[in-house]
Amino acid sequence: METIKTYQEFEQAANQNLMVLIAKTQTCSVCKPLTDKLVQFMKEYEMIPVYQVYLEDVALFSGQHLVFTVPTVLIFSEGKEILRESRFIDFSRIERLFQIYLTD
Repeated sequence: METIKTYQEFEQAANQNLMVLIAKTQTCSVCKPLTDKLVQFMKEYEMIPVYQVYLEDVALFSGQHLVFTVPTVLIFSEGKEILRESRFIDFSRIERLFQIYLTD
């Protein structure tokens, strides 16, 4: 999992066909175990890149994408947000979305 350190890095990464991003903070106690679970879940979808962004480091991201709760998992396709899950992440919903995108 790559860490996005600037908003420009995010913009470049988001223009891919499909990408997953987890927004978190350094002090979030839920973020670490959820990140581990996301990494494990994404092993089945190795062709989809996964990124993390720390909101303290890229404050612009929070404002531009209205991320006020962490952890938040965002899925982008060609620069557009197509799914957002905050706090309680529904991995089955993410899986259904991947099935739709990967079968086209």
